[in-house]
Amino acid sequence: MEPYQDFRDSTALLSDGPALRARLDEDGYLFIRGLLPPETILNVRTRLLAKAAAGGWLDTASPIEAGIANQAAACKDPEERYMRVFRNLWMDEELHRLRIHPTVTALFGRIFGEPALAHPMFVQRNIFPQSGDFDFTTGIHQDRVHIGGATSYALWMPLGDCPREKGALAVAAGSHTTGILQTKVGSGAGGMDIAVPIPGTWATGAFKAGDALIFTDVTVHKALPNRTREIRMSFDARFQPLSQPVADTNLVPYSGCGDWDEVYAGWERTDGQYYWKDLPLSPVPLDRSHYERRDAQAFEMAERGERAARDAILRIIQRDRSEEKRARAALLLERLDAGD
Repeated sequence: MEPYQDFRDSTALLSDGPALRARLDEDGYLFIRGLLPPETILNVRTRLLAKAAAGGWLDTASPIEAGIANQAAACKDPEERYMRVFRNLWMDEELHRLRIHPTVTALFGRIFGEPALAHPMFVQRNIFPQSGDFDFTTGIHQDRVHIGGATSYALWMPLGDCPREKGALAVAAGSHTTGILQTKVGSGAGGMDIAVPIPGTWATGAFKAGDALIFTDVTVHKALPNRTREIRMSFDARFQPLSQPVADTNLVPYSGCGDWDEVYAGWERTDGQYYWKDLPLSPVPLDRSHYERRDAQAFEMAERGERAARDAILRIIQRDRSEEKRARAALLLERLDAGD
């Protein structure tokens, strides 16, 4: 495994908002032990593993709670076979409550010095183990190009213990001072990876259930490979000061998961639903110029028959607003798959 520095532990600063803000300004991230109770995280893990097992993702010869992957079912976002199972996981009621947990929102309020907005849209990831015929690891990227709006901050938490070898996150400390970096077509995190040398110093660590990593939307980060037999489950949500503009795309469900009425249809409680509707928000359009550059690159690569463009092409088919672009992407996908 490549050498990385250990995360700088900011747990001792948990109650000191200005000190946390200063640490974020200095390093671009915060690592906090035990932000949420382990039992809260493990409850969500149990719920999601049951749904993953029902979708065929887990080894039937092992206990569900072990989370051992069925490698024959290995898949990734945005493949449709992934989305068929993922939709049910993402809609989970208790999963949604993690990002609006009072401890979490209070922490960001202290950091911001004002009420925090937890973006309604968030990400839940399920990373199958690396194997000879499956190798999907979230590449080196920044969030700003995907999140837009005012500066936002990610909260990343594994659902359960996550040692380095299970695919823990790594951040480039100090990279947040360089602004938005040039991108290229990639396979993870919106299909955009960093295309230039990475500034800063890489840091990572082992997570216990309830530990959290917080970082700015321009902090460069990536995941380490999952070299275990388990599916690595995690969630990452975004937060920003309530008074600042939020991109409109952060107010809708994750792409492919229906609308909010569909998300909430199976919930047992109504508290936590539509919590942003009565807030004084200032929605703005997402700056899509980064996606347009990605898509142009992906089209050129696909025309040359480069398989590395496939995930970006799938994202265009599923998520782009232009019917013309979706049609072109669908044709190119057929050509790429026929080439196999």
